[in-house]
Amino acid sequence: MEQPQHGTAPLQEYLTDLVIPHQRCNVNIIPDHITMLHGTKSKKQNSKKRRAHKSQTLSRREYASLGLNTLPTRQMSYEQALPLHKLWRGYIREHLNLKEGDQVPQIHEPRYEEFSKLLLKMDFHGAKLKVIQSKCETLVGIAGICVMDTKNVLKLLGPDHRLRTVPKSECVFGMHVGNMEFTIFGKHLNIRPAERSVKKIKGFIEPFM
Repeated sequence: MEQPQHGTAPLQEYLTDLVIPHQRCNVNIIPDHITMLHGTKSKKQNSKKRRAHKSQTLSRREYASLGLNTLPTRQMSYEQALPLHKLWRGYIREHLNLKEGDQVPQIHEPRYEEFSKLLLKMDFHGAKLKVIQSKCETLVGIAGICVMDTKNVLKLLGPDHRLRTVPKSECVFGMHVGNMEFTIFGKHLNIRPAERSVKKIKGFIEPFM
């Protein structure tokens, strides 16, 4: 930040004194070209700034109290979710490194374990899922596009435009990717999607054609 000319006089004298005596007469300091640099902020100032920034971030409890982690149950249509599913189909092929005509690796093949881990770490937002087995019989048969994936539940938007909440740990899900069909045990998905993508997972997936 530039300072007024009268404020730079002491600095001019200081800079002149840095020059060897017999050369000082040749020194021509232009005050307008002098820039004063502020010193680094103290730890106390930085700490206050961090606390102020932290206070502007919503906690998970505040986030939930505002209803930001929910979706309207009747105001969404199945057709609105189809573009999300289309994006997901492209994403999953890239995520699993699938090419046209690829088959699910058999359990005895070397790449089976890595393929299984990739499948469990994928993002389910946009996937078409169906509950094929559950401890709660009323959940069996529920199908739809996943529009929300939380730690404990999946929210599926069905063709009847109804949004249903399905607990992960209670269900086994069926999923299609091209000509491949997978059975995924929900108990292995009980973790937030962002954490699941980087966590080391010991999962079990039973693919079949």
